[in-house]
Amino acid sequence: MTPPGPIQGRRLFGDLTAPGRSSFDWAILCATVALVIPACGFVGVYFADRSRRKGYGRWKAAAAMSLWCVLVGIIVRGFFHLGVFP
Repeated sequence: MTPPGPIQGRRLFGDLTAPGRSSFDWAILCATVALVIPACGFVGVYFADRSRRKGYGRWKAAAAMSLWCVLVGIIVRGFFHLGVFP
């Protein structure tokens, strides 16, 4: 195994401005809101798909996070007897 070079393991400016990164960030934001309002998680899945169409490689993480937060949000709202949708 070779040690990492000067560029490996470091973030580049291109990583922050990659096509689809904004949609990825919106998907993660919607996933966090889905813990309180589970329907927002489906909007997060839409943004994850949009990130995929623009070619961003981490779109699978955003889609999985959105769906997981929908499930957890439904469980939490059910535990407090608030109903699935507000």
